[in-house]
Amino acid sequence: MFSKRPPVEETASFLQSLLASHGPNYLEKLFGSKARDALDPLGGVEKVAIALSESQTIEDFGAALHLMRSDLEHLRSVFMAVENGDLGMLKSLGIKDSELGDVKFFLEKLVNTGFLD
Repeated sequence: MFSKRPPVEETASFLQSLLASHGPNYLEKLFGSKARDALDPLGGVEKVAIALSESQTIEDFGAALHLMRSDLEHLRSVFMAVENGDLGMLKSLGIKDSELGDVKFFLEKLVNTGFLD
């Protein structure tokens, strides 16, 4: 049995803190071009947090937010990198060493709840 997803509030506040620390376009590195302007084109932080918490899989997440296939595949490769411990891939996206821990911790929670299945 998979462990439970982090609650929406926790996910939202994590996304919010990344944006506050690193600027409104930071999440583009993970979610693709629609994630600029503090996730506005995707419906905002709350909507993305709800989709992350409620989507069974990455495919469901993509459908919920109408992600383009290319963005979804990019996100999948980010998750695969986390699952395989490939920090080089995350660094290549421009995620700094100081941010790696937080990002990895957050994404691992999703991986561990079956998000990639």
